[in-house]
Amino acid sequence: MNRLLSVFYPRKCPYCSKPLKYDMTECLVCRTEFPKVPRIEALPTGEICIAPFTYNGAIRKAICDYKFRGKKFNAYSLAGAVAASIRNVYYKDMGFEIITCVPMSKDRKYERGFNQSELIARYTAEQLDKPFENLLYRDSGAALQHEMTYTERISGNDRTFHIISPEKVRGRKLLVIDDIMTTGMTLSRCSTVLKEYGAERVFCASVAISKEYDAHNRIQSSG
Repeated sequence: MNRLLSVFYPRKCPYCSKPLKYDMTECLVCRTEFPKVPRIEALPTGEICIAPFTYNGAIRKAICDYKFRGKKFNAYSLAGAVAASIRNVYYKDMGFEIITCVPMSKDRKYERGFNQSELIARYTAEQLDKPFENLLYRDSGAALQHEMTYTERISGNDRTFHIISPEKVRGRKLLVIDDIMTTGMTLSRCSTVLKEYGAERVFCASVAISKEYDAHNRIQSSG
């Protein structure tokens, strides 16, 4: 059935929009252009975040099409790149027991129709043969990250995120996935809450790291 559907409704590469064969998630040309080494960046709370991409060019287009234009098929390719990065960097620490995601408030999820980080995290978990669980929830009415300045994101409310089931967190090694890391504060706050409820260790990953993060770090290092 999938092969037949691909004839009448051909899927397109998330990055260059060329038609794909039914079993492909990106074209071979774009796949060869993926960075060979994932990015490894420090979070404000001391953890690291790994990401296969920088948020620009064709990657930015693929993520925006996925988040804002309903092209959920793109999540397969993005999750594949995240899974490859996790294997590359965390291969000695693949003992994390649950993969979770940065949560979205109920009103925001209702408005968009899905949590983009959750879908990527679920597909990543499938590829890594790890269980996925929603372990966190987010307050409704919280300011939208993409509408905030860099300074506003850093100085935001530390108590935006909360635990759903403490018994699933206590004593566990966990991996948290986000779509885009801009300041690192969102992943840091998720990590902090999980550790406050007894998580043994928290790993972090995202699809891409923003140019704002790079610009801020250049300013900090030059100052």
